[in-house]
Amino acid sequence: MWLRILVGFILVALIAPILVIIPLSFTSVSFFRFPPPGFSLQWYSSFSENQEWVDGLFRSVYVAVLTAITSTILGTMAATAVTRLNFRGKKLFMSLMVAPMIIPIIIVGIALYHSFAPLKLTNSLTGLVLSHSVLAIPIVFVTITASLRGVDRNLELAAMSLGATPIGAFFKITLPLIRPAMLSGCLFAFITSLDELVVTIFIAGARTKTLPIVMWENLRAQVDPTIAAVSTILIIGTIALFAIQAWVSSRAAKLHQES
Repeated sequence: MWLRILVGFILVALIAPILVIIPLSFTSVSFFRFPPPGFSLQWYSSFSENQEWVDGLFRSVYVAVLTAITSTILGTMAATAVTRLNFRGKKLFMSLMVAPMIIPIIIVGIALYHSFAPLKLTNSLTGLVLSHSVLAIPIVFVTITASLRGVDRNLELAAMSLGATPIGAFFKITLPLIRPAMLSGCLFAFITSLDELVVTIFIAGARTKTLPIVMWENLRAQVDPTIAAVSTILIIGTIALFAIQAWVSSRAAKLHQES
């Protein structure tokens, strides 16, 4: 009982400061004041009428979608190689896969800039997708590796004994079993890209500003409740994505139990 109360208190302490942003985005005044003296939608209107904000949002979503797809494919391939194959340097390979999660992000940003600049990948959407994928692949790799370790290898062996190729057994047997983990990894990759600022500062340019860059520049120049409106949109979008992921995972688990 006490443990549940403690966990609930910790969750409230972590989430409450974030949720305060939501009523602030509906304030009727041009400065932050809590509780708001009145409520208005003017800051959402200000966001929708500002082309720089809208372009940054759509550009961020576009990059995040491509990053999620790229990271999920490469992360799944790497996780499958680690869990299903034995090869020389396997531990080193695993260490390199999770290195971007351990190395300070500022160092990753500097390294990517010096690597991408000679290739003319800075100030390009391709460079943003590749740089964000470097950060997202380790998350997908860890998530799917944990899921693959829980899959009974005998199911794959049984499929191959019935004539399936190793690749066919993976797509017909293993892939459906790890689909919830792939969805989770894809979601985390999407959120990682959507929220990434430090590496994006090094890679993005005037023509490829993402939403976090636009938010950062506006915070440096001026502070008004428009930033709260944008933050609320991101918060609600993130909650919706995790709700969908939880529903899909629970549905997949239910179907697996019924079968």
